[in-house]
Amino acid sequence: MCGAAFTMVVPTAPAMEAVEYIDLDFDNSFDSHSLFRGPPTPEREELWRNVSIKVPANKLTELNRTDAADLRESANGYVAMIEVFHQLHCLNLVRQYTWFLAGKYEMPPPDLMGSPVGNRMHVDHCIETLRLALMCSSDVTPFFIRVDPNKPLGQSADFNSHHRCRNFQKINSWMDENWTIL
Repeated sequence: MCGAAFTMVVPTAPAMEAVEYIDLDFDNSFDSHSLFRGPPTPEREELWRNVSIKVPANKLTELNRTDAADLRESANGYVAMIEVFHQLHCLNLVRQYTWFLAGKYEMPPPDLMGSPVGNRMHVDHCIETLRLALMCSSDVTPFFIRVDPNKPLGQSADFNSHHRCRNFQKINSWMDENWTIL
């Protein structure tokens, strides 16, 4: 089963060496606590940071890129991002946008300092990015519906489910060893 998941990724993606699978139980009920949840704080903003990597020039053809004319160069390679970090950036932007609209920032976050139309376009791009990523990964893990007479519909979803996941900490460590400054 895990072998089939490997075919979902470009086999020569630079971070493939960091991909391993682990089993996790999600703690994701509406009242679960997470360092990533809640209104903006300096500590929370730091958790949502974003980094880039350098892809060596000789790896472009393996990644189905033959034209490098418009790619940003960085010492014998090209600046790139690992898609999961772009997706996390997008999730963070949508998070910041909702808190920004709720008046929880004294100053707009850096990615929301454009015009209202530009900000909306960026948020819409991010929503589309997340939609595509979710449909691409298509997690088929079931979650159960609990009978709950205290809820308006007499039921509630149990989002605390068991998943087989890529080990994000290992991928993040790989990023720490391979990132480049933009």
